[in-house]
Amino acid sequence: MYETIITNCARVYKIDEALIRAIIKKESSWRQYAYKVELGFWQRYMSGIKRIFYATPEKDEDWLKYSDIISASYGLTQIMLSTAMEEGFRFTFPFELFDPEKNIQAGAKHLSVLFKRYGNWNDVISAYNQGNNRKRPDGKYENQESYVDVVLEFIKEDGG
Repeated sequence: MYETIITNCARVYKIDEALIRAIIKKESSWRQYAYKVELGFWQRYMSGIKRIFYATPEKDEDWLKYSDIISASYGLTQIMLSTAMEEGFRFTFPFELFDPEKNIQAGAKHLSVLFKRYGNWNDVISAYNQGNNRKRPDGKYENQESYVDVVLEFIKEDGG
């Protein structure tokens, strides 16, 4: 259903299509309108920003005042609005991230940026989920079993 979008994004951002499909499968189970408020993100990174809820902002940067909206994951790739904005996503209304093309493009671009940062796909997979590639004392990622291994298995099942 989304194969053309995935193929185009994989080509543009030089990412394996199987990785994009695996991220989508793990993050949203292919549900276009998946949505999750990331309360830990708000507490860790946004607690100093005053919460204002009174009117629809005029421009996308004004949405930064809306903590519950930017600290949420959207759509197929469950990309956070704040992350998508860092990667250049511009919008009239944040729920545009439910659009499969915009969502997959934002997720793929973020994977590409993470690869430029880490240079290792396992680090990228871990960081996509937890914001960085934190490891435990045993050398495994903090999210090794719950995320990295699952995504790698999905890639293998896909033939990647």
